[in-house]
Amino acid sequence: MSLQLELDQERHIQEHLNELTSRTTLVFFLATVFTLGWLTQIDQILDVLLSRLNPCDDGCLNLYDPARWSAVRWMSSAILGVATAAPLAFYNGWKFARPGLLPTEQQWVKSWFLGGSITLVLAVLTTVGFLFPFLFETGHQTHESMQLDARYDAVHMLSMTVAVVWAQVIVACALSAMVLAGCLGMLNRETADWWRLRVYGIVLLLLLASLPEYGGFALILTTSAIALIERGSRRWLLAEPPMFSGKNPIMDAEGGMRNMLLVDCTCNGAGNPIPNGAHSPIAIQRITNLCHSVQQQESVLEKILSHRLTDVLISGCSSEPLPDGFKQNCRTLGCKLRGMDMLEHQSYRTLPSPFEITEFELKVMSIEDPWSKHGIPGRIHESLKDLKGIELLIDTRRKEDTWGMQLEPHQLLIHLDPFTGNQVRDSLKNLPMTTQLLLHQ
Repeated sequence: MSLQLELDQERHIQEHLNELTSRTTLVFFLATVFTLGWLTQIDQILDVLLSRLNPCDDGCLNLYDPARWSAVRWMSSAILGVATAAPLAFYNGWKFARPGLLPTEQQWVKSWFLGGSITLVLAVLTTVGFLFPFLFETGHQTHESMQLDARYDAVHMLSMTVAVVWAQVIVACALSAMVLAGCLGMLNRETADWWRLRVYGIVLLLLLASLPEYGGFALILTTSAIALIERGSRRWLLAEPPMFSGKNPIMDAEGGMRNMLLVDCTCNGAGNPIPNGAHSPIAIQRITNLCHSVQQQESVLEKILSHRLTDVLISGCSSEPLPDGFKQNCRTLGCKLRGMDMLEHQSYRTLPSPFEITEFELKVMSIEDPWSKHGIPGRIHESLKDLKGIELLIDTRRKEDTWGMQLEPHQLLIHLDPFTGNQVRDSLKNLPMTTQLLLHQ
Protein backbone atom coordinates (compact mmCIF):
# COMPACT_ATOMS: atom_id res chain seq x y z
CA MET A 1 0.00 0.00 0.00
CA SER A 2 1.54 3.29 -1.11
CA LEU A 3 -0.07 6.74 -1.20
CA GLN A 4 1.11 9.32 -3.69
CA LEU A 5 0.49 12.68 -2.00
CA GLU A 6 0.67 16.00 -3.83
CA LEU A 7 4.05 17.08 -2.42
CA ASP A 8 5.59 13.62 -2.57
CA GLN A 9 7.52 13.12 -5.81
CA GLU A 10 7.47 9.70 -7.42
CA ARG A 11 11.11 8.70 -7.16
CA HIS A 12 13.03 5.46 -7.02
CA ILE A 13 13.54 4.11 -3.51
CA GLN A 14 17.30 4.46 -3.94
CA GLU A 15 16.90 8.23 -4.28
CA HIS A 16 15.02 8.34 -0.98
CA LEU A 17 17.73 6.24 0.65
CA ASN A 18 20.43 8.51 -0.73
CA GLU A 19 18.66 11.58 0.66
CA LEU A 20 18.19 9.90 4.04
CA THR A 21 21.85 8.85 4.11
CA SER A 22 23.12 12.35 3.32
CA ARG A 23 20.94 13.99 5.97
CA THR A 24 21.80 11.36 8.59
CA THR A 25 25.51 11.61 7.83
CA LEU A 26 25.43 15.38 8.26
CA VAL A 27 23.68 15.07 11.65
CA PHE A 28 26.09 12.40 12.90
CA PHE A 29 29.11 14.39 11.72
CA LEU A 30 27.97 17.53 13.54
CA ALA A 31 27.06 15.50 16.64
CA THR A 32 30.61 14.10 16.64
CA VAL A 33 32.09 17.59 16.30
CA PHE A 34 29.92 18.88 19.14
CA THR A 35 30.89 15.86 21.26
CA LEU A 36 34.58 16.64 20.83
CA GLY A 37 33.87 20.27 21.70
CA TRP A 38 32.01 19.32 24.88
CA LEU A 39 34.82 16.93 25.80
CA THR A 40 37.10 19.91 26.40
CA GLN A 41 34.68 21.26 29.01
CA ILE A 42 33.23 18.06 30.41
CA ASP A 43 35.44 17.95 33.55
CA GLN A 44 34.12 21.30 34.75
CA ILE A 45 30.54 20.26 33.97
CA LEU A 46 30.85 16.96 35.84
CA ASP A 47 32.48 18.78 38.77
CA VAL A 48 29.45 21.10 39.02
CA LEU A 49 27.09 18.14 38.72
CA LEU A 50 28.89 16.14 41.42
CA SER A 51 28.90 19.13 43.76
CA ARG A 52 25.13 19.26 43.30
CA LEU A 53 24.69 15.52 43.90
CA ASN A 54 27.22 15.23 46.76
CA PRO A 55 25.23 14.64 49.97
CA CYS A 56 28.07 15.32 52.41
CA ASP A 57 30.37 18.23 53.18
CA ASP A 58 33.57 16.30 53.72
CA GLY A 59 35.40 14.10 51.22
CA CYS A 60 33.06 11.13 50.98
CA LEU A 61 33.21 10.84 47.17
CA ASN A 62 35.80 8.42 45.82
CA LEU A 63 36.97 7.20 42.43
CA TYR A 64 37.26 3.41 42.57
CA ASP A 65 37.44 2.71 38.83
CA PRO A 66 39.40 5.28 36.75
CA ALA A 67 38.62 3.43 33.52
CA ARG A 68 34.89 3.81 34.07
CA TRP A 69 35.42 7.50 34.84
CA SER A 70 36.81 7.91 31.34
CA ALA A 71 33.76 6.10 29.93
CA VAL A 72 31.44 8.42 31.89
CA ARG A 73 33.27 11.46 30.49
CA TRP A 74 32.84 10.25 26.92
CA MET A 75 29.21 9.22 27.46
CA SER A 76 28.34 12.58 29.02
CA SER A 77 30.06 14.43 26.16
CA ALA A 78 28.18 12.30 23.63
CA ILE A 79 24.82 13.06 25.27
CA LEU A 80 25.56 16.78 25.22
CA GLY A 81 26.77 16.54 21.61
CA VAL A 82 23.58 14.79 20.50
CA ALA A 83 21.47 17.33 22.42
CA THR A 84 23.29 20.19 20.70
CA ALA A 85 22.74 18.63 17.27
CA ALA A 86 19.07 17.84 18.03
CA PRO A 87 17.61 21.01 16.39
CA LEU A 88 19.43 20.18 13.15
CA ALA A 89 18.28 16.56 13.41
CA PHE A 90 14.68 17.72 13.85
CA TYR A 91 14.97 20.04 10.86
CA ASN A 92 16.42 17.36 8.55
CA GLY A 93 13.91 14.78 9.78
CA TRP A 94 11.08 17.20 9.04
CA LYS A 95 12.36 18.06 5.55
CA PHE A 96 12.74 14.37 4.70
CA ALA A 97 9.35 13.22 6.05
CA ARG A 98 7.21 16.27 5.21
CA PRO A 99 6.22 15.31 1.60
CA GLY A 100 4.79 11.96 2.73
CA LEU A 101 2.86 13.17 5.78
CA LEU A 102 -0.87 13.78 5.94
CA PRO A 103 -2.10 17.08 7.49
CA THR A 104 -2.69 15.83 11.05
CA GLU A 105 0.57 13.90 10.93
CA GLN A 106 2.41 17.11 10.00
CA GLN A 107 0.83 18.92 12.92
CA TRP A 108 1.65 16.02 15.23
CA VAL A 109 5.33 15.93 14.19
CA LYS A 110 5.79 19.68 14.69
CA SER A 111 3.99 19.63 18.05
CA TRP A 112 5.96 16.58 19.14
CA PHE A 113 9.29 18.21 18.32
CA LEU A 114 8.37 21.28 20.37
CA GLY A 115 6.37 19.65 23.17
CA GLY A 116 8.79 16.76 23.59
CA SER A 117 11.77 19.12 23.83
CA ILE A 118 10.10 21.28 26.50
CA THR A 119 8.94 18.23 28.47
CA LEU A 120 12.41 16.72 28.26
CA VAL A 121 14.21 19.84 29.50
CA LEU A 122 11.83 20.24 32.44
CA ALA A 123 12.15 16.55 33.38
CA VAL A 124 15.98 16.61 33.29
CA LEU A 125 16.23 19.84 35.29
CA THR A 126 13.83 18.46 37.90
CA THR A 127 15.73 15.19 38.21
CA VAL A 128 19.24 16.63 38.39
CA GLY A 129 18.29 19.73 40.34
CA PHE A 130 15.89 18.30 42.92
CA LEU A 131 15.09 14.57 42.78
CA PHE A 132 18.55 12.98 42.96
CA PRO A 133 20.02 15.49 45.44
CA PHE A 134 17.04 14.77 47.70
CA LEU A 135 17.41 10.98 47.34
CA PHE A 136 21.18 11.05 47.97
CA GLU A 137 20.73 13.35 50.95
CA THR A 138 18.07 11.05 52.41
CA GLY A 139 20.31 8.02 51.94
CA HIS A 140 23.29 9.82 53.50
CA GLN A 141 21.26 10.77 56.58
CA THR A 142 20.24 7.13 56.92
CA HIS A 143 23.90 6.08 56.85
CA GLU A 144 24.80 8.63 59.50
CA SER A 145 21.93 7.55 61.74
CA MET A 146 23.28 3.99 61.54
CA GLN A 147 26.79 5.32 62.29
CA LEU A 148 28.20 3.97 59.04
CA ASP A 149 31.28 5.39 57.37
CA ALA A 150 29.91 7.00 54.21
CA ARG A 151 31.99 6.36 51.11
CA TYR A 152 30.33 6.88 47.70
CA ASP A 153 31.50 5.93 44.23
CA ALA A 154 31.40 9.08 42.08
CA VAL A 155 31.31 7.05 38.85
CA HIS A 156 28.41 4.90 40.04
CA MET A 157 26.53 7.99 41.24
CA LEU A 158 26.91 9.69 37.86
CA SER A 159 26.11 6.52 35.94
CA MET A 160 22.87 6.02 37.85
CA THR A 161 21.91 9.65 37.30
CA VAL A 162 22.62 9.43 33.59
CA ALA A 163 20.64 6.15 33.35
CA VAL A 164 17.58 7.71 34.95
CA VAL A 165 17.91 10.86 32.83
CA TRP A 166 18.14 8.68 29.70
CA ALA A 167 15.01 6.82 30.80
CA GLN A 168 13.29 10.17 31.31
CA VAL A 169 14.31 11.24 27.81
CA ILE A 170 12.65 8.17 26.33
CA VAL A 171 9.55 8.40 28.52
CA ALA A 172 9.12 12.13 27.88
CA CYS A 173 9.33 11.64 24.11
CA ALA A 174 7.00 8.64 24.16
CA LEU A 175 4.44 10.20 26.50
CA SER A 176 4.36 13.50 24.60
CA ALA A 177 3.92 11.53 21.36
CA MET A 178 0.90 9.67 22.77
CA VAL A 179 -0.69 12.74 24.38
CA LEU A 180 -0.28 14.90 21.27
CA ALA A 181 -1.68 12.10 19.10
CA GLY A 182 -4.70 11.97 21.40
CA CYS A 183 -5.20 15.74 21.34
CA LEU A 184 -5.08 15.75 17.53
CA GLY A 185 -7.55 12.87 17.24
CA MET A 186 -5.03 10.34 15.94
CA LEU A 187 -5.07 8.19 19.09
CA ASN A 188 -8.37 6.58 20.07
CA ARG A 189 -9.87 3.22 20.88
CA GLU A 190 -9.63 2.07 17.26
CA THR A 191 -5.95 2.99 16.81
CA ALA A 192 -4.78 2.29 20.38
CA ASP A 193 -3.15 -1.07 19.61
CA TRP A 194 -1.27 0.43 16.63
CA TRP A 195 0.22 3.14 18.86
CA ARG A 196 0.93 0.76 21.77
CA LEU A 197 2.80 -1.69 19.56
CA ARG A 198 5.11 0.95 18.09
CA VAL A 199 5.65 3.28 21.06
CA TYR A 200 6.00 0.61 23.73
CA GLY A 201 8.16 -1.50 21.45
CA ILE A 202 10.58 1.38 20.87
CA VAL A 203 10.66 2.23 24.61
CA LEU A 204 11.35 -1.41 25.51
CA LEU A 205 14.10 -1.76 22.90
CA LEU A 206 15.88 1.49 23.79
CA LEU A 207 15.86 0.98 27.57
CA LEU A 208 16.87 -2.67 27.64
CA ALA A 209 19.50 -2.22 24.89
CA SER A 210 21.08 0.91 26.38
CA LEU A 211 21.13 -0.17 30.06
CA PRO A 212 22.34 -3.79 29.97
CA GLU A 213 24.70 -3.40 32.94
CA TYR A 214 21.87 -2.49 35.31
CA GLY A 215 20.00 -5.77 34.89
CA GLY A 216 17.00 -5.78 37.22
CA PHE A 217 17.12 -2.00 37.59
CA ALA A 218 16.73 -1.62 33.81
CA LEU A 219 13.75 -3.99 33.89
CA ILE A 220 12.14 -1.95 36.67
CA LEU A 221 12.77 1.26 34.72
CA THR A 222 11.23 -0.28 31.58
CA THR A 223 8.11 -1.55 33.40
CA SER A 224 7.66 1.77 35.19
CA ALA A 225 8.11 3.70 31.94
CA ILE A 226 5.46 1.70 30.08
CA ALA A 227 3.05 1.94 33.04
CA LEU A 228 3.56 5.71 33.21
CA ILE A 229 2.95 6.16 29.48
CA GLU A 230 -0.15 3.94 29.62
CA ARG A 231 -1.57 5.86 32.57
CA GLY A 232 -0.77 9.27 31.11
CA SER A 233 -2.47 8.53 27.79
CA ARG A 234 -5.31 6.33 29.07
CA ARG A 235 -7.89 9.05 28.46
CA TRP A 236 -7.25 8.88 24.72
CA LEU A 237 -6.57 5.14 24.54
CA LEU A 238 -10.17 4.49 25.62
CA ALA A 239 -11.79 7.38 23.72
CA GLU A 240 -14.11 7.01 20.76
CA PRO A 241 -13.00 8.59 17.46
CA PRO A 242 -14.37 12.17 17.65
CA MET A 243 -16.06 12.14 14.26
CA PHE A 244 -17.45 8.63 14.68
CA SER A 245 -18.80 9.05 18.21
CA GLY A 246 -22.18 7.30 18.30
CA LYS A 247 -21.72 5.89 14.78
CA ASN A 248 -21.27 2.15 14.54
CA PRO A 249 -20.04 0.12 11.56
CA ILE A 250 -22.88 -0.80 9.20
CA MET A 251 -23.65 -4.42 8.33
CA ASP A 252 -24.26 -4.80 4.61
CA ALA A 253 -26.64 -7.17 2.86
CA GLU A 254 -24.01 -9.92 2.81
CA GLY A 255 -23.19 -9.65 6.52
CA GLY A 256 -19.93 -7.71 6.10
CA MET A 257 -19.06 -4.76 8.34
CA ARG A 258 -18.62 -1.43 6.53
CA ASN A 259 -16.97 1.68 7.94
CA MET A 260 -18.45 4.62 6.05
CA LEU A 261 -17.93 8.37 5.81
CA LEU A 262 -20.18 10.96 4.17
CA VAL A 263 -18.19 13.92 2.84
CA ASP A 264 -20.44 16.97 2.77
CA CYS A 265 -18.80 18.84 -0.12
CA THR A 266 -20.51 22.08 -1.18
CA CYS A 267 -18.54 22.28 -4.44
CA ASN A 268 -17.02 25.66 -3.59
CA GLY A 269 -20.39 27.23 -2.78
CA ALA A 270 -22.31 25.83 -5.75
CA GLY A 271 -24.16 23.27 -3.63
CA ASN A 272 -26.14 23.51 -0.42
CA PRO A 273 -24.66 21.83 2.65
CA ILE A 274 -26.41 18.97 4.40
CA PRO A 275 -29.09 20.61 6.60
CA ASN A 276 -28.35 20.91 10.29
CA GLY A 277 -30.43 18.44 12.26
CA ALA A 278 -30.57 15.88 9.46
CA HIS A 279 -30.34 12.33 10.72
CA SER A 280 -27.60 10.27 9.16
CA PRO A 281 -26.43 6.78 10.18
CA ILE A 282 -23.10 7.71 8.57
CA ALA A 283 -20.49 10.05 10.06
CA ILE A 284 -20.28 13.39 8.22
CA GLN A 285 -17.18 15.44 7.39
CA ARG A 286 -17.93 18.94 6.12
CA ILE A 287 -15.60 20.45 3.51
CA THR A 288 -15.94 23.08 0.80
CA ASN A 289 -14.09 21.98 -2.34
CA LEU A 290 -12.78 18.43 -2.53
CA CYS A 291 -11.96 18.59 -6.25
CA HIS A 292 -9.46 21.46 -6.08
CA SER A 293 -8.16 21.51 -2.48
CA VAL A 294 -5.16 19.26 -1.91
CA GLN A 295 -5.40 19.81 1.85
CA GLN A 296 -9.02 18.62 1.93
CA GLN A 297 -8.21 15.60 -0.21
CA GLU A 298 -5.41 14.65 2.17
CA SER A 299 -7.76 15.18 5.11
CA VAL A 300 -10.20 12.64 3.65
CA LEU A 301 -7.35 10.21 2.90
CA GLU A 302 -6.23 10.52 6.49
CA LYS A 303 -9.70 9.58 7.72
CA ILE A 304 -9.73 6.59 5.39
CA LEU A 305 -6.34 5.45 6.62
CA SER A 306 -6.79 6.00 10.35
CA HIS A 307 -10.37 4.66 10.59
CA ARG A 308 -10.00 1.88 7.99
CA LEU A 309 -12.93 3.18 5.98
CA THR A 310 -14.48 0.92 3.38
CA ASP A 311 -16.78 3.50 1.74
CA VAL A 312 -16.72 7.26 1.17
CA LEU A 313 -19.84 9.00 -0.15
CA ILE A 314 -19.57 12.47 -1.70
CA SER A 315 -22.75 14.50 -1.16
CA GLY A 316 -22.37 17.17 -3.86
CA CYS A 317 -21.30 15.36 -7.03
CA SER A 318 -21.21 11.88 -8.51
CA SER A 319 -17.46 11.58 -7.63
CA GLU A 320 -16.56 11.64 -11.34
CA PRO A 321 -15.01 15.17 -11.29
CA LEU A 322 -12.56 14.20 -8.54
CA PRO A 323 -8.84 14.07 -9.52
CA ASP A 324 -7.55 10.72 -10.74
CA GLY A 325 -4.75 10.78 -8.17
CA PHE A 326 -7.24 11.05 -5.31
CA LYS A 327 -9.33 8.21 -6.74
CA GLN A 328 -6.23 6.05 -7.09
CA ASN A 329 -5.25 6.72 -3.48
CA CYS A 330 -8.74 5.67 -2.34
CA ARG A 331 -8.45 2.44 -4.33
CA THR A 332 -5.00 1.83 -2.88
CA LEU A 333 -6.47 2.09 0.63
CA GLY A 334 -9.25 -0.33 -0.29
CA CYS A 335 -11.98 2.30 -0.05
CA LYS A 336 -14.95 2.53 -2.43
CA LEU A 337 -15.66 6.09 -3.61
CA ARG A 338 -19.18 7.08 -4.67
CA GLY A 339 -21.30 10.21 -5.03
CA MET A 340 -24.87 11.12 -4.04
CA ASP A 341 -25.08 13.88 -6.69
CA MET A 342 -27.09 16.26 -4.52
CA LEU A 343 -26.00 19.13 -6.76
CA GLU A 344 -28.04 17.72 -9.64
CA HIS A 345 -30.97 17.23 -7.30
CA GLN A 346 -30.66 20.87 -6.25
CA SER A 347 -30.84 22.00 -9.90
CA TYR A 348 -34.46 20.84 -10.04
CA ARG A 349 -35.49 23.63 -7.67
CA THR A 350 -35.89 27.35 -8.16
CA LEU A 351 -37.83 27.80 -4.91
CA PRO A 352 -36.58 26.55 -1.53
CA SER A 353 -38.29 23.58 0.04
CA PRO A 354 -39.39 23.37 3.70
CA PHE A 355 -38.55 19.66 3.58
CA GLU A 356 -34.76 19.89 3.06
CA ILE A 357 -34.02 17.52 5.93
CA THR A 358 -36.53 14.95 4.68
CA GLU A 359 -35.18 15.26 1.15
CA PHE A 360 -31.65 14.47 2.34
CA GLU A 361 -32.82 11.56 4.49
CA LEU A 362 -34.75 10.13 1.53
CA LYS A 363 -31.55 10.30 -0.53
CA VAL A 364 -29.73 8.30 2.14
CA MET A 365 -32.59 5.82 2.55
CA SER A 366 -32.62 5.09 -1.19
CA ILE A 367 -28.96 4.04 -1.27
CA GLU A 368 -28.72 0.37 -2.28
CA ASP A 369 -25.22 -0.27 -0.98
CA PRO A 370 -24.49 -1.22 1.82
CA TRP A 371 -28.15 -1.67 2.77
CA SER A 372 -30.37 -4.22 1.12
CA LYS A 373 -32.24 -3.07 -1.99
CA HIS A 374 -35.31 -4.94 -0.75
CA GLY A 375 -35.39 -2.77 2.35
CA ILE A 376 -35.75 0.54 0.47
CA PRO A 377 -39.60 0.63 0.64
CA GLY A 378 -39.57 0.06 4.39
CA ARG A 379 -36.89 2.67 5.02
CA ILE A 380 -38.69 5.29 2.91
CA HIS A 381 -42.01 4.51 4.62
CA GLU A 382 -40.36 5.05 8.01
CA SER A 383 -39.01 8.44 6.90
CA LEU A 384 -42.33 9.74 5.53
CA LYS A 385 -44.91 8.27 7.91
CA ASP A 386 -45.23 11.45 10.00
CA LEU A 387 -45.41 13.94 7.11
CA LYS A 388 -48.55 15.43 5.59
CA GLY A 389 -49.32 17.56 2.56
CA ILE A 390 -46.39 16.47 0.41
CA GLU A 391 -46.17 14.94 -3.03
CA LEU A 392 -43.52 12.29 -3.62
CA LEU A 393 -42.22 11.94 -7.17
CA ILE A 394 -40.68 8.53 -7.81
CA ASP A 395 -38.50 8.98 -10.88
CA THR A 396 -37.62 5.75 -12.70
CA ARG A 397 -36.45 7.43 -15.93
CA ARG A 398 -32.96 7.65 -17.34
CA LYS A 399 -30.86 10.58 -16.20
CA GLU A 400 -30.95 12.34 -19.58
CA ASP A 401 -34.78 12.30 -19.56
CA THR A 402 -34.96 14.38 -16.36
CA TRP A 403 -33.39 17.50 -17.87
CA GLY A 404 -35.43 20.67 -17.32
CA MET A 405 -37.66 19.24 -14.57
CA GLN A 406 -38.69 21.72 -11.86
CA LEU A 407 -40.01 20.85 -8.40
CA GLU A 408 -42.54 22.76 -6.35
CA PRO A 409 -41.72 23.43 -2.67
CA HIS A 410 -44.12 20.70 -1.47
CA GLN A 411 -42.72 18.08 -3.89
CA LEU A 412 -40.00 15.56 -3.00
CA LEU A 413 -38.04 13.51 -5.52
CA ILE A 414 -36.25 10.18 -5.38
CA HIS A 415 -34.60 8.19 -8.19
CA LEU A 416 -35.28 4.43 -8.21
CA ASP A 417 -35.49 1.61 -10.70
CA PRO A 418 -39.02 0.74 -11.96
CA PHE A 419 -39.46 -2.39 -9.84
CA THR A 420 -38.37 -0.73 -6.59
CA GLY A 421 -40.38 2.40 -7.48
CA ASN A 422 -43.59 0.36 -7.72
CA GLN A 423 -42.84 -1.26 -4.36
CA VAL A 424 -42.30 2.13 -2.75
CA ARG A 425 -45.56 3.50 -4.19
CA ASP A 426 -47.47 0.49 -2.87
CA SER A 427 -45.94 0.83 0.61
CA LEU A 428 -47.04 4.49 0.86
CA LYS A 429 -50.70 4.04 -0.14
CA ASN A 430 -51.97 4.31 3.43
CA LEU A 431 -50.10 7.56 4.21
CA PRO A 432 -51.71 11.02 3.91
CA MET A 433 -49.66 12.02 0.92
CA THR A 434 -49.65 11.89 -2.88
CA THR A 435 -47.26 9.71 -4.88
CA GLN A 436 -46.52 9.93 -8.59
CA LEU A 437 -44.47 7.41 -10.55
CA LEU A 438 -42.49 8.98 -13.43
CA LEU A 439 -41.90 6.37 -16.13
CA HIS A 440 -39.66 6.29 -19.16
CA GLN A 441 -41.52 7.26 -22.32
